[in-house]
Amino acid sequence: MISVIIACGGNSTRMGGINKLLLDLEGMTVCERTVRAFCDIPDVREIILTCSLEFKNAFLEKLTGEIPVKLKFAQNGETRQKSVENGILSCDENSQLVCVHDGARPLILKDTIIKAISDAKEYGASVVCVPCKDTVKVADSKGNVCNTPPRETLFLTQTPQIFSLKKYKEALNFAKEKGFDFTDDSQLFEAVGEMPHITVGDYTNIKITTPDDIIIAKQILAVRKEK
Repeated sequence: MISVIIACGGNSTRMGGINKLLLDLEGMTVCERTVRAFCDIPDVREIILTCSLEFKNAFLEKLTGEIPVKLKFAQNGETRQKSVENGILSCDENSQLVCVHDGARPLILKDTIIKAISDAKEYGASVVCVPCKDTVKVADSKGNVCNTPPRETLFLTQTPQIFSLKKYKEALNFAKEKGFDFTDDSQLFEAVGEMPHITVGDYTNIKITTPDDIIIAKQILAVRKEK
């Protein structure tokens, strides 16, 4: 059994204060598209949205139909880590895996989710990434280049990120004891010596951050419809 946590607590500052998760994306809100991407995935038994009560009500009002899996809501926290922790506390105790995904990534492909789940079952944890296309420079405090890491070793992190629920809880306890607060879920896992497996994803799994991203997302959906 898999519990899916969808983080919906962003403040949408780069959207001019408009809640990006409630924006229309070809007949559905961004968030509903994200939720429905996980609805027909084998083993997914519940989806937990971490958000404010105001968002919960607005989301339910804009639903285009029934959600075929159990849907829960958990209060978002002041940080990403705290929000996910609140979601963890709402997970069914019978779940073996927890899948964390950004509410603002509505274009995640079903095949990618299934592969990430398979990798998590095999390796204990998985994180969806895409290979870095550009050469990356590491700079010192003065802005001078001090290193150029091999591009073939570099990946850009996306979501979903999937973990053993038991181990994730242990990692959260460790972070609280040490006073750590990470913005990336796999980074939290790495802090306790775990090594998530990279599931190679798709460059179209974009995160809706600015108004331009909605335009790009609509174009991606149009191309997918043509195939």
